[in-house]
Amino acid sequence: MNKKKIKIVLTITLLLITVSFLSGCIGPNAITTWGWDHMNDEGTAVRIWGHLVGTENFHNWNGLFVYDTESHTNWEDYNNRVEADNYDSFNYFSVNIYNLSRNTLYHYRAVGEHQGQGSAIRVGVDKTFKPGGPRVVTENASNIQITSSGLNGRLNHMGGASSCEVFFKYGEDIDNLNIETTHQNLTSIGDFNQIITDLTSCKTYYFQAIAKNDADTWAGFILQVTPGLPAVDTYLPTSITSNSAVCRGTLWNLGGPATCEVWFEYGDDNPNNLDEETTHQIVNATGPFQATAIELKSGTTYWVRAVADNGYCEDKGEIKEFKTASGLEKYGTVINTKQKMSLKSFVLSIIEKEFGNTDPYTLQILQEQYPILSKILKQ
Repeated sequence: MNKKKIKIVLTITLLLITVSFLSGCIGPNAITTWGWDHMNDEGTAVRIWGHLVGTENFHNWNGLFVYDTESHTNWEDYNNRVEADNYDSFNYFSVNIYNLSRNTLYHYRAVGEHQGQGSAIRVGVDKTFKPGGPRVVTENASNIQITSSGLNGRLNHMGGASSCEVFFKYGEDIDNLNIETTHQNLTSIGDFNQIITDLTSCKTYYFQAIAKNDADTWAGFILQVTPGLPAVDTYLPTSITSNSAVCRGTLWNLGGPATCEVWFEYGDDNPNNLDEETTHQIVNATGPFQATAIELKSGTTYWVRAVADNGYCEDKGEIKEFKTASGLEKYGTVINTKQKMSLKSFVLSIIEKEFGNTDPYTLQILQEQYPILSKILKQ
């Protein structure tokens, strides 16, 4: 889903929630069927979850679940019904179900019955679980080199099986992970990993951990890795004066090579035109770094970001915004020592020197930033 679609969906969701909240009506999507967890090592018991929309008070609702070995359009046609036994502070409710068959696929729905509006019923979508399926988690890549990377996963549950096959799927297209690593056989839960090679540096690859046993197959979330790419973050500058600022960043990953070149690019035109750079530095370890941007314009907004280049790939941090000082602060002590009768002319001479003129527009801007100037200039 692209950003535009996400924004539209979020807007519609917020409107529905707002209308529901302000009108006191129950929204059509008040109840959502959520996921499930194992409740025993044998793979014969699970906890299933539902969610009540946050604008509703769970004290007004009776939460329950229905389940069966097949799906039904009408929630009342499911063979099994069980009341929820738990609500948490985020309006999630759940129940344990025991004595299930490991290899059977079950269908379930979360159901909510409102106690105060004519017993209104709201039903979540039909979802499935297989109690004997394994559970695996995809973890962040490690040992990232120029054309290779380590993939990591963790088998969290065997699903009652004596062994599980684990492996990774990966590829350049997030919707088509068309390459598999070598399958490993695990007889207990734990971490597993695999090195993938012959990758193209600076190209992003997507990967996910997979676990398979005699009952089912489970896939972890899809993560991504870019071999050869250094990783850098930008932080807000410090020690900002009228003509300089200390730029700060952190290099989190060198991307494979033994050294990496780091610097900052900045500018006062707009965030898309950072046409000035600090001195480049060569570093051989991860960690924070900084450089001073000099000859800046006083009272001016600048944009800055950290850059890292290891000779193969280049990474840039987020753009940060800052503003230089106006240039008047350094005269504060001198101004305080002047006699009141000559203070106005002295301040005007400083403004003339720093800004090149004392026209009404410049004086208005400075008075807005430093209200005390209004009193001085009225002398």
